[in-house]
Amino acid sequence: MSDDGHEYSPYSIARDVALPHCCLRKADAESSVTAELGGITVASWPLSTETVAALTTKYSGRIPAQDVTISGLGIAENEYFSESDILSNFDPYPDGDEFGMTFSMSLAHVAIDATGDASTFKPATQRPPRYTFATVVYFFPSNCVGGAVTISHGHRTTTYEALDAPITSGHRSFAVYHAVYDLADFDYAVKPRYAPPPLPSLQELQLAARRFEPDGHNSVMIRLATRSATPTFGPLTGPDKAILDLLLAADVFDIAIVRADEGDDSETNSIDESDDESENDSGDVSEVEREIESEVESESPAPTLPETFHPLCTTPALVQDAYHQTPINELADTDEIKSPGYFLLVWPKVCRVRILGYDRTIALLRAHLDGDETDDLGYGSLHGIFEAAFRAFYPQPRSNYNASKPPQVTHAMASLLYDHGDVELIEAFMDVHDQWADDENMAKWLLAVLQRFGASRFQHRMHMVKAASAFVAQLVSLATAGDRLAQTIANDCIPLWWPHLLRHLARDSCFTKKETLGYMLDVETYMLENPIDVTASECLRRHVPDTAVRAVATYVAPPLVPLLDIVRVDKCLIGSLPAVVWPRRDALGSVRLAACIALAVEHVSSSKERPRCCKGHVLYLALLTAGTPALAIVDADVQTWRYTARFNAACAAVDKTTLSTMQALVLEEYMRRPS
Repeated sequence: MSDDGHEYSPYSIARDVALPHCCLRKADAESSVTAELGGITVASWPLSTETVAALTTKYSGRIPAQDVTISGLGIAENEYFSESDILSNFDPYPDGDEFGMTFSMSLAHVAIDATGDASTFKPATQRPPRYTFATVVYFFPSNCVGGAVTISHGHRTTTYEALDAPITSGHRSFAVYHAVYDLADFDYAVKPRYAPPPLPSLQELQLAARRFEPDGHNSVMIRLATRSATPTFGPLTGPDKAILDLLLAADVFDIAIVRADEGDDSETNSIDESDDESENDSGDVSEVEREIESEVESESPAPTLPETFHPLCTTPALVQDAYHQTPINELADTDEIKSPGYFLLVWPKVCRVRILGYDRTIALLRAHLDGDETDDLGYGSLHGIFEAAFRAFYPQPRSNYNASKPPQVTHAMASLLYDHGDVELIEAFMDVHDQWADDENMAKWLLAVLQRFGASRFQHRMHMVKAASAFVAQLVSLATAGDRLAQTIANDCIPLWWPHLLRHLARDSCFTKKETLGYMLDVETYMLENPIDVTASECLRRHVPDTAVRAVATYVAPPLVPLLDIVRVDKCLIGSLPAVVWPRRDALGSVRLAACIALAVEHVSSSKERPRCCKGHVLYLALLTAGTPALAIVDADVQTWRYTARFNAACAAVDKTTLSTMQALVLEEYMRRPS
């Protein structure tokens, strides 16, 4: 487990690896800092020899915070990570709200060091304040010679001077602060760390590689610290080599070296870039990064890398080709790249089909079935490719805010499975899908599968399917056309699907509710007309009257929850109801039609707000109420929308050949323009 209590994922690993251990910032201009140290006023720096002698005699190197007053450092009581010159590098939530988390600083001590004692950089207390995430050291102007300090933690080491040596003359003075984050700001966010997290174990890496996110990013970018204009895997050192060796040892990742710029939206990865997720910046811009920035500014061509994919990963040629042909902004989240640089791009090998893409994966599977291809992408078998594709591309539900269908066509995969004839894979496919992307074809495919392999084998899965209303409506259409198997499935499954369909209708986007409501009305109509299996119903009718058949049906199959119970509590559904009912007015029957009209009229007569997208639909309600007292109520609402483009378009679209005399008169009146 990672230190913040979350399971490791490729993203969290990349974030942890890139987290800086320490940062150094040199002020652009010296500030005017004054202090009172142990009762001695300090107005200038370096400290005088007499002051150093007095303070070191009294305090043995560390002056406690209660004996110190410092002015002029510009330390705010509360500061945002994003606004801090140095601690912004440690911001755990860099892409959060406008400002993100805040922190505060508390003085631990002031140190006077004349020997080169690195321990004086550490607070003396063993228990820092709660939520401490960093130690901040402010160096005052000093006159020491020597005294280099090396800061290290595990596999990470940062040295700020070339040599490690004691102070040979003079002294240095500095203030040591605790930096404490404010938990009240984001008690649910990733927290800053007091020490760099340990690298994950091989087992944690392997688990992370299997922790796949169908709707998220599944590859990560880790900025290289090794300085090179054209980096290769061999010369990598330090943290770069440590993480590379660990990733290779896990044997579950593809690894590439890529070059990426800030907000990179390159059309293809012809040199190198790649897949899906994020990059964590250490904050300070390195010499190599500055060189790259200079290249970008001068618009000189980027150098070609000697190698891209690590040879030990044995990344298939098909995946490498797809990677080089894919736009970088489709593969990688480049928004977090703050400066140009080189990165390790890492994705789990189980995601190779995601890099390949849906269409290429379908083509590869088809080539396998036709005997023209043997490359299994490292999954071990054709069966393994299918399973990886299921995991990568399904479920793919329609977005509530995007009425377009998912990018892949479900039937393409389904057809391959049918041709392959592996019934276990077909069962697995049904287990992972959420909503079919092409309902008409999939309804026919499903019936073909049940006919070929036996409906009883799939009965439980059919009961559990989260069927979309369009899919169920197509199944009903096939049943109405006389398909006996479709009739059996409809009567067996629709009562079980109905609660889910109603919930989905209530949660659907306003942009799709009208279409969905139409499907639902069709399904409800079929079930009311065929409450039990058609074959059983026909058999009963040969022996008993229709009234007895209906009584038996009510006992055997209790009626569904009425669709209007959901419609009446949703203004978008009520607003769309007249337009949905109009083309189905003859199929609904007099009782249901009257109930729909009454609900719509009740809504029009109320003071409830009506969505503007339904302003053309009131025309259909006027036509449905033509010749009745309710028309007067509806007409008052029509006058509000009568001269809008949407209302006039609805008038022009009406098929006049289907109108009654009274309906034709009403339409003619509404189409008449004012003189």
